[in-house]
Amino acid sequence: MGMRPGGKRVLVLGDYRQTVTVVRSLGRAGYEIILGTDQPRGSTALSRYVCDVWTYDNASGPRFCHSVESFLRERRPDFVFTVGETQLRRLIPVGQRLESLAAWANPDFTAVARCFDKRAMYELAASLEVPGMPWTGWTSVAGWRRRAQEFGFPVVVKRKDSAEQVLSRKALIYTSEAQFESFLATAEGDANPGSFVLQKYAPGVRHNCHVGAADGRLLAYFQQKVLRTDEADDTGIGVAGVSVAPSPALRAYCERLTRALRYTGIGCIQFLVDERNHAVAFLEFNARMDSTAALPYRMGLDFPLLALQLGAYRQARTQGRADAKRLIPSPLPDAYRAGVTYHWLHGDFGAFLHQVRGGSLRGAALARRLLGMAWLSMRSYHLTFDWRDPLPTAHMFWSRYVVNPLRRRLPAARSLAR
Repeated sequence: MGMRPGGKRVLVLGDYRQTVTVVRSLGRAGYEIILGTDQPRGSTALSRYVCDVWTYDNASGPRFCHSVESFLRERRPDFVFTVGETQLRRLIPVGQRLESLAAWANPDFTAVARCFDKRAMYELAASLEVPGMPWTGWTSVAGWRRRAQEFGFPVVVKRKDSAEQVLSRKALIYTSEAQFESFLATAEGDANPGSFVLQKYAPGVRHNCHVGAADGRLLAYFQQKVLRTDEADDTGIGVAGVSVAPSPALRAYCERLTRALRYTGIGCIQFLVDERNHAVAFLEFNARMDSTAALPYRMGLDFPLLALQLGAYRQARTQGRADAKRLIPSPLPDAYRAGVTYHWLHGDFGAFLHQVRGGSLRGAALARRLLGMAWLSMRSYHLTFDWRDPLPTAHMFWSRYVVNPLRRRLPAARSLAR
């Protein structure tokens, strides 16, 4: 692993599919990695680059924050790298207090809170002339019925916060008035109707723009197009995608947003692009590392390490240090190879099984999908697998497709034996 940078330690908070990219990047750069998780036997804990595993209290938001603060005061890591949105959201109320205890490899919590509010970002995008689709917050059943007719179908219903779902989905697409009426029949009975957002549907393919910025100025830009998600209507999590050449227009839109926020850190800004007429619609700004960061990392654009460097700069700037500007990292190269694919076989195979069980994949379509998965896996960068660090991905497959099915069947087998 080479020499450690002054023996510095990084607390990596949250175990997601992109977490293993973070620990590999920073571990190979010489940092000591402490994985913070509520599942001590999770997959990332098996990575050769994880030096220690700390289990936090995840029973509630306040208990989680207290657990993190206690750890920071006792163990004093040099950096905190918060991977997941859930952890970031929970830390927002106490972020200002905790930021003095370490350098945080994420944007300041004020910017994080604003980015996670879709309505705030739609308003900001419109003020900056970043194109988007018309939308409205919740008013009433009658008000939404009228606005949907004004927008024209299809329309999309989602929450203002992407961490929350609507009827167990990230977003719902309604193609007709009759379909939309089925949602309106349940809307007023929802526990939090004020969080609903109604938006005109934007056709096109999702483009994820990975960005890194210092005081709003872009230092890194990488663009990839989502080829398939784990949902049939493409509203889900990306399981396959491809690098595309940087779009000058999208890059300019991204920089308008980061400059307006005086954004320091990495993030992912999403757009829908209609490739027939080149129409663009702003989708959302995720103030965190994208879950597909393994693709640019494998292509030489190290966003996890950039996040750590930006965190060191932000800490020095906050402390008013005279050398703060010298800590701004060098820009990552904009020139990268287009046409390089990524594939998340673990998630893609799970979506495939779900569709087979639901009866939506049969015969020739089923065979084509299997062949497509095999082809993508052979020619793509995998989002979690690395020959130098194979155990995390092996554990993911073993747990999901062997251990969990056995656990579900064993109680039934025991009851039959009785």
